[in-house]
Amino acid sequence: MPRRSKARLEALVREVGPPVSTVPWSPDFVAQTLEVLPVGMRGGRLFWLKPVHADSLRVGLSASSRPAEVVLDVLKWYPLQPIVVHSTSWRHEQGRVILTYVAAVAPPEQLPPDSLAELPVGRAELARGEAMAAPKAIGVEAVLEHALRHLAWLVKDDPAVMQELAAWKDVLSAFQPEPFRALA
Repeated sequence: MPRRSKARLEALVREVGPPVSTVPWSPDFVAQTLEVLPVGMRGGRLFWLKPVHADSLRVGLSASSRPAEVVLDVLKWYPLQPIVVHSTSWRHEQGRVILTYVAAVAPPEQLPPDSLAELPVGRAELARGEAMAAPKAIGVEAVLEHALRHLAWLVKDDPAVMQELAAWKDVLSAFQPEPFRALA
């Protein structure tokens, strides 16, 4: 993927605002990374949004940050309207901790140019490790699968999520959480 020209980057910043994180995103400076997986529903189908230049939307997270507040700030930058924000997982990757939040969002009418790509949600196998060790690698698709299983459980169990994602209940039913599949 070619790099953005400085003029196009400056135009994007003028249109959507400055970066939301005050912590540089660099493995040299930040040991914690916040990953946001925005998910929406359009026409009865789920989609997710990822940066055009990266596998997932990530920002630096300082130790004093409140992750859920940072997620809301990140969503405003694009701008996306959150419906539900939920912490779903963490993993260790290349010397840093990645904390992942799924953000159910209203379908955007328009995204800033060269910002996020809308992709259909597919199915993925969960990453499996050992009894005393994490998986050697965990792809974003597996993290998204895990996150949607969280939402599928919460839409049945959590009154606030149940109310906010009532229209999503049928589509999320395909993401039945693992423990319940084994008992079926």
